Amino acid sequence: MDDVANRLRGFIREEILLGDEGQRLEDDTPLLGGILDSLALTQLVGYIEDEFETEVDDVEITADNFRTIADIERLIRARANA
Repeated sequence: MDDVANRLRGFIREEILLGDEGQRLEDDTPLLGGILDSLALTQLVGYIEDEFETEVDDVEITADNFRTIADIERLIRARANA
């Protein structure tokens, strides 16, 4: 689980940004309202569930949990420790 942020960044860059290397994608880059639309958010949730073998409940799909890569990483780690 040490490379959670890097795995998330790689998925977002390849599958959502379609390899756009010019897009800044740091742990604190705002994802909502620019990078992630509703379809991309659905793709990302599916990736998280498959890649990290966890289930993201609908009530967890909030701005607080998906605002940045760091927020998503925190959610994944909390699910792993639950």
